[in-house]
Amino acid sequence: MKFFKKLLTYLLLGLLILGSVVAFRTLTAKSKQDAIAALPMPALPEKAVEHLQKAIQCQTVSFGDSTQWKAEPFLQLRQLMEAAYPLFHSQLSREIISNYSYLYTWKGKNPALAPYIFMAHQDVVPIEEASRKLWAADPFAGELKNGIIYGRGAIDNKCNLVSMLESAEKLLQQGFQPERTIYFVFGHDEEIGGKKGALPIAQLLATRGIKADLLIDEGGILTKDKVSGVQKTVALLATAEKGYLSLAFSVTKKGGHSSMPETETAVDILMNALTRLHDNPFPARFDPATQGFMAYLGPEMAFPSNMAFANQWLFKNMVIKGFDKKATTRAMIHTTSVTTMFNAGIKDNIVPTIATAVANFRLLPGDSAKWVMERVKSIIHDDRVTIEPRNNTFAEGSKAASTEGIGFQKINRIVKQTFENVITTPFLLIGATDSRHFGHVSDNIIKFSPVTDPIGFHTHDEQVTIDSYQHSIWFFEQLMRDAK
Repeated sequence: MKFFKKLLTYLLLGLLILGSVVAFRTLTAKSKQDAIAALPMPALPEKAVEHLQKAIQCQTVSFGDSTQWKAEPFLQLRQLMEAAYPLFHSQLSREIISNYSYLYTWKGKNPALAPYIFMAHQDVVPIEEASRKLWAADPFAGELKNGIIYGRGAIDNKCNLVSMLESAEKLLQQGFQPERTIYFVFGHDEEIGGKKGALPIAQLLATRGIKADLLIDEGGILTKDKVSGVQKTVALLATAEKGYLSLAFSVTKKGGHSSMPETETAVDILMNALTRLHDNPFPARFDPATQGFMAYLGPEMAFPSNMAFANQWLFKNMVIKGFDKKATTRAMIHTTSVTTMFNAGIKDNIVPTIATAVANFRLLPGDSAKWVMERVKSIIHDDRVTIEPRNNTFAEGSKAASTEGIGFQKINRIVKQTFENVITTPFLLIGATDSRHFGHVSDNIIKFSPVTDPIGFHTHDEQVTIDSYQHSIWFFEQLMRDAK
């Protein structure tokens, strides 16, 4: 009896100590949010709305099929930029790369300071013709309705592009010259990998020995409701992005007449393989960017989220379950896979001989493309299924920029100067950007678009509110002024 009393005493003591440790870590988790007052935002430049509308009207589409590509819209956008921003084009030097991508150089006063790089892309994704009737406005009209500008590229990425140009032109009109040199990189093929635009520009800067203290590209956003447990608007400053890999799967097996099918067809074999892949997800893991996300937001959350984030050593499984509840957060802790294309058959009464499919993978930093491919083959474990990289292309996940680095610290402060009542956090970008080509050009790459809860990325009704557009211009103006 005494043994059990002692055991119970030890258990209660252990629970008390455990509870005390959890409570201490929760209560002492310090906020990482600096108190910075927002500056009053000026009115929109006179023709800013018109300029964005005209940029949207330039149908700078990057198609997956290169035979559909058209040069005229890109030349039209070039002419628009030259006409709308005369000082930007007369006082900055411009280099044209691969005919349609641009590298602008705004020389700073102090050449001893490492430069900044501002990035945006000119191209947009195609319109799905079947979805045209779902649009509230013509997708290439740039129509303004009820304080919203509609159109393909309104967010991705012409808002950033035009905002940078508006801000720089205004500063040039005022006779402003930054302390640091600022490079502007405007690629023309980001939506298909950036291999003719951003990549050669990155290589060119590297050959010149350029090492930037800060690089900003599209990526995170401001959101009022997409981060559970936080009451304030959250600015998501992506410090890293996931990698990209598409695998092509194919099965060849004798077909024949549909009236006398074999017990297993090429379609059956491929579908079973893809089902096994679906049923065996990649393991959860917190990369440095996601660890930063929890460290910055944990102290701002209510119980029990703040307790779980402050004590991951104890509540890791609970945290993972929370992330796994939504597709957006699940993607932050897993290498993901999804079948995006499937093709087989030419007629309803013919059993197809060949079945093919494509699955797209977004790789957590640290999960190499080689490792992912080996794991996929191990999961499917069927020699009848041929697996190979689609188009023999892939991109590894990027290294996380330090939250202590000048890039994050600078953008963190400028966000709070241009938006009221906002908290900031690092996070892992689950998409892909042109900035992934610049890892050897800067260690301080931040992926952030200064717009609030944008709508229509790669789908119908892409739009930007006038308020978001105005804030975007104001943000880039402040960041340029602070290039010192």
